[in-house]
This record gives sequence, structure tokens and C-alpha cells, in this order.
Amino acid sequence: MDSKIKARQIIVLAVGMFIFTLGFGVIIPVMPYYANNLGATALDLGLLMATFSAMQFVCAPVWGAISDRIGRKPVMMIGLTGFGLAFTVTGLSSEPAALAISEVIGHWTGLSPHIGVLFISEVIGGTLSSGIWPATLAFIADITKPEERGNLMGQMGAASGLGVIIGPAISGFLTSWSLTLPFFATAGIGFLTAVLAYLLLPESRVPGQQPEVVKKVSMLSAIKTSLGFIFILTMLISFAGAMIDGTFGYFLMGKFGLSDQPGPVPLLFWTVQMTGPGVMGVVFAFMGITGVVCQGLLVGKAISTLGEQKTIIAGLIIYSAGIIAIYFSVGIVTLALFTCLIEVGFGLIFPSLNTLVSKRTDPDRQGEMLGVMGSFNSLGRVIGPPAGGLMFAVHIGLPYFVSGILGFIAAGVMAMLTRAEKRKAEILPTSVVKT
Repeated sequence: MDSKIKARQIIVLAVGMFIFTLGFGVIIPVMPYYANNLGATALDLGLLMATFSAMQFVCAPVWGAISDRIGRKPVMMIGLTGFGLAFTVTGLSSEPAALAISEVIGHWTGLSPHIGVLFISEVIGGTLSSGIWPATLAFIADITKPEERGNLMGQMGAASGLGVIIGPAISGFLTSWSLTLPFFATAGIGFLTAVLAYLLLPESRVPGQQPEVVKKVSMLSAIKTSLGFIFILTMLISFAGAMIDGTFGYFLMGKFGLSDQPGPVPLLFWTVQMTGPGVMGVVFAFMGITGVVCQGLLVGKAISTLGEQKTIIAGLIIYSAGIIAIYFSVGIVTLALFTCLIEVGFGLIFPSLNTLVSKRTDPDRQGEMLGVMGSFNSLGRVIGPPAGGLMFAVHIGLPYFVSGILGFIAAGVMAMLTRAEKRKAEILPTSVVKT
């Protein structure tokens, strides 16, 4: 492939990932407070997140396989359009008509009376947007050589991190007018990205590449392949991270007394007046900066020097230490530093996992196997948020200790398998997945 064409494709993909994660960066700081105003508890928010992930769990491998047949571009466009539609519904969920619908849903399901429409938006978003990630990763696999992918996966992660930097700042600005405005802005971003993909992104799959018959790979059969442990590890880390994601806003409310109204917030040895969404915006901005530096400059070199397995082990240790340390934060400064540790670990783990899966998968199965990986990721995020909500009800620090311990255990298992691979080479063989 012509280097200029490939460079243009990579730039468009990076811009797309930046805009896509910009949307998430916008809504992350405000969602816990918005849901809380609608009467949602930490467990309710966990169930909302689990609903989104459950739909991703079911649909990601389907969209991945579809992208192997019809191409990456249409799947990405469908996903981005669905992303915009879901956040439009979220923004409308506090309107009188939507609240009336929520009350009916709550009556028949036992949900809190004002959050039924939020569940509808999560179903829409999880179902339609679940194809974005596997299609994007498969697009990269289509246009790159195996030795290039670790660095490019890191660059995609850096583009995503940049969105996380800018998104919270936009959120803090928009919430000064309304808690719902960030959702509508996010919806617009999703629709805009779909238009940009249509206008600027050429298809990476040519007709001759598309297999005539696609044999579906179930999650159970995927575990039995050479990628099995990678899939299980993906699920475990996603589970641990989802417990934190689902309770972080409520953790800040409980530990520092934050709300959507300005109040005193401890920095380290002094206090400032900030809102809860504002604090989360600052924290996630620091995380985003760390992610850009890590994935843009560090992860490619780490994979080249250490290899994927050792990079994953290092990432797991850093990630787990940061999660446990969060509970001991004494102010926003230490909280930001500890969350940055999490982002460094995350930035080392997932590009390495993606690279391993891509390298060990047949070219005609990239979309499907990356979709299967997305399903394992989603499975962890289905279980994690409600589990975190239940643990949070017992003690606000319990989700953090459990998540950290799981990460350390995973690092130990990965280290043992890496040593065993050197001795036998049968545990994680380098053959590609074709069935």
C-alpha cells in the first residue's frame, strides 16, 4: 500500500478515535451527578453501565464478523451514529415525557422510577456502538504489518487519551449551563464523526479479501485457542476497572462530600471551591495527559524492548497499585496522582493485549477475533459495575481493594505463563487463529 494513503488512513482513524473518546470524556464527570439527581444509587449506576456492556458483549463479535464481510467503514459509521442517538436519548431522559415513560418502566420492572429511559439509551448505545472498536482495530490490522501494530495501537490509545483530556474540560464548561447539555454535545460529536468517516475514510477491505464463508467463533471455543488466556485476562481487568468506574463518582461524594453544587474541596494542605463534575473533570484531564504520554511515547518502545507479555505484567502491577492507592487519597492532588498511575498501567496493558490478538489471528478473521475480545471486555463490564455497587454499599473502599488484588493476581499468573512459554512454547504458541 502507498505510504501516503496509509498515513492518511491512520490520521483519519486517530482523529475518529479522538472525537469518539472526546464524547466519553465530556459525559464521564457529569453522569454520576445527573443520575443521582434522578434518584439513582451507586448500584443503579452500576446496572446502567452493565446494561451498556451487556449489549456490547452480545453484539461486538457479531459486528466484528460483519466487518470482515462488508468492510470496516460501514460498521464504524453505524456504530458512531448509534453512539450519537444513544446520547440524544440520555439528554432527553429528564424531560417530562421521558420521566413518564420511566415511571411506566419502573412500575413493570422494579427499577427506580426516573431512570427507565436511561436504560433504553444504554441498550441503544451498547447495541449499535459495539462495532466501533473491533472495526477500528481490524482496520489497523488490514493496513499494517504485524511488527508495526504495537506502535500503532499505542498511537490510537494516545489519540483516545487526548479526547479524555479535552472532554472533561468541555464538560465542566457546559455544566455551568445545564447538566444535560454535555449529553447533547456528545451526541453531536458522534454524528459528526460518522459524517467524517463517510467523507474521509477509504475502505481497508477489498472485495477479494472478504471470505465467502464466516465460521462463527463462540466465546467457549475462543478460550480453547492460543488466545484463551488473553481473553480471560481481558475480562478480569475489565471487571476490576468497571468496579471502579461504576463507583468513582459516589466515592468522591462519600470521601470528599462533593455534589453538583460548588463546595470546599481539599487539594492537599488547603481547600478550594469546586463542584463534583469539576473535580472529576480535573482528575480525568490528568489521566488523559498521562495516557497520551504513555501510549504515544512509551508503549511502542516497551513492546519492542520487553515484548507484549512483559509489558502487560508491568502494566498490571502499576495499574493495581494505583487502584488501591486511590482509597488513601488525602486530597485532589494525591487522587490525581494515583489515578495517573492507573492510566499508565492501562496504557501498557490494552495496546499489548490488542497487539497479541492481532498478531495471532489470521488476516481474514481480524474483525471477528477482535470482536470476541471485545465481548470478553464487555463481559467484565457487565459484572463489574453492579458488583462494585454492592461492595460500595458494604464499604466505600472495598471495590478498590478487590480490584487491586485481582490485578496483582493476574500479573502473577501472566508471569508464570511467560516463564513457562520460554520452557515449552506450547502454552502461548505463535500460530494464528483460523477457526
